[in-house]
Amino acid sequence: MKTRPGRVMVVDDDPAMLRTVERLLATRHEVRGFLSGTEAVEAFRREPFDVAIVDVRMPGLDGFEVTRTIRAIQPRTEVILVTGSVTDLDDKMLRAIEERAFYFITKPFSKAVLTSLVAWCLEMQRLAEERDELIHRLTEDLERARRYQQALLPRGLPRNFGPLRADGLWASCQEVGGDLYDVQPLPGDRLFVMVADVAGHGVAAALLVGMVKTAIGRALQDCITRDHVDFAPAARAVLETLSPLNRNRVVTVFLGLLDPKRKTLHYLNAGHPPAILWRAGREPHLLPATTPLLSFGIDLGKEPTVRVPFEPGDRLAGYSDGLYEMRDPDGNEYGRERLIRTLWGAPGSIEDAVRATREATESHAAGRPSEDDLTLFVIEFQKK
Repeated sequence: MKTRPGRVMVVDDDPAMLRTVERLLATRHEVRGFLSGTEAVEAFRREPFDVAIVDVRMPGLDGFEVTRTIRAIQPRTEVILVTGSVTDLDDKMLRAIEERAFYFITKPFSKAVLTSLVAWCLEMQRLAEERDELIHRLTEDLERARRYQQALLPRGLPRNFGPLRADGLWASCQEVGGDLYDVQPLPGDRLFVMVADVAGHGVAAALLVGMVKTAIGRALQDCITRDHVDFAPAARAVLETLSPLNRNRVVTVFLGLLDPKRKTLHYLNAGHPPAILWRAGREPHLLPATTPLLSFGIDLGKEPTVRVPFEPGDRLAGYSDGLYEMRDPDGNEYGRERLIRTLWGAPGSIEDAVRATREATESHAAGRPSEDDLTLFVIEFQKK
């Protein structure tokens, strides 16, 4: 095994053994010898060593005590314990393992055994350093992905957009996730809203969510004119985004345009949980799917965009399935019907409705972590 040179400490109260080990290793490594455990520990406190070769039986600090001290100072240092006695060998090996010295040899030993063990120790350190560097890079990448996804979300909510007021919540079950919602003002006091859910979690899902938002954003000018709304181009843009990717990629999305002047809501629901439309004193109305979910090989429905009335006092909620699939410690879901009733029955402002939903689902979970991302937006057409 050919590995990098290392700094090796040899601790043995036998000068002849010390010189022998130094001679065997000096052609490849930087080696320093110490005749006592105390001297070795003092040196180790001043400067690092990659490998320590330590005799078990020494006056003063024995090899086990030296090992314990070295590993406390620098856990990455590998220790090779050496014994010249075969009596109580099992007990010595057990003690070595307890002190986290996983390499144990007996005198006399061959040059090949010693050099191979040192090379193996250095290789294990190299692999551990590569692992740590990989973890560091992945952690940085994950943090960049988290910031990227946070930048995709609307800011400054709750907020008024002319006669419309919007609020929402978003929480990922991991550092980043596959849910997204957006609220964008358009000319004429109109408001574009969306909620999307990409199958899966983690960085890949978060990046795909960003691609979905970009595709929809670029297609909006083809979807919305002064007198006409058709979200089919946006849905097709998402399908085009998915086409070069894994064919198992699936996206559900709700797209809506709220027009307070015309008192209308145009929406497309591609396999997403039905949005909720309600007002005080009126039973909630669900806005079901108008076209299948977006995935490879699945075409849009014949009329994917639908128009419904949206009048002063009306409220609209879009959400992801993770919200009503929250489970309690026994595995029971919160449920879509309960979610609808929570939103519909919440008194006060839309902020109160969002807060009541969060509190109700968290209370139901009773500390059980969410298994999916949580997304909700609520829009109100305010009365004058």
